[in-house]
Amino acid sequence: MKTTRFLLPFVRGVDKFAIEQAILLAKSHQATLVPLVLMHVPEERRQKGVRLEYLQQSKDFLETVKQKADWYSVQIERLEVFSSDIVQSINLVAREMECEGIVLFVNHKGGILIQLHEIKRLMEMPASKLYVLHLPTYERMNFAYELRQYFSHWLNRRGKRQGEPMQKQEYLEEEVELSVKA
Repeated sequence: MKTTRFLLPFVRGVDKFAIEQAILLAKSHQATLVPLVLMHVPEERRQKGVRLEYLQQSKDFLETVKQKADWYSVQIERLEVFSSDIVQSINLVAREMECEGIVLFVNHKGGILIQLHEIKRLMEMPASKLYVLHLPTYERMNFAYELRQYFSHWLNRRGKRQGEPMQKQEYLEEEVELSVKA
C-alpha cells in the first residue's frame, strides 16, 4: 500500500497555527506529513555555513511539528536540506518523496513558513499539487485560538482521568453543587 505524503516546507518564522492546520490536513487524509526544513545557503556563503538563528528556528520548527503530530497521532518524516535554490529543492523533494501535495500558507501580510515570492515561484512551476491555505492573521484569531487550545488541553486532561477514581475533593465539590440545587 502506497503511503500518502504531504510536504510542509519551512524556511523561517515558526507558526504554530499553520503547523497545526497542516497536521490536521494530513490527519484528514490519513497521510504522513513531511516537514522539510530548508536552510538557505547562498553560493557565496557556502564556506561560512548557515547562520545560528536559522539553525535554532529549524530545531524549534521540527520540535513543534513533532509535539503537535504526537498530539494528533499523525506520522511525520522530518527532513533538512541545505540549498541555494529553495523552490528547486522543494520541487525536487516533493517529487523524490512522491508527495501527494505541497502545503503552503499565506495571510494578508504574505507567506507563512516560507516567503511569498517562493510561493509564487512554486505556483509558476509546480512539481505536484499545491494546497495553498489562507490563514487569518494572529491578531484576529488570538482570543479564539487561545480559548480553543485551553479547552482542548482541559478536555484531554479530563479524559485521561475518566478511568481513575475521583479525588475526594471532587466528590465534595459535586456534593456541594447537588445540595445547592436541591
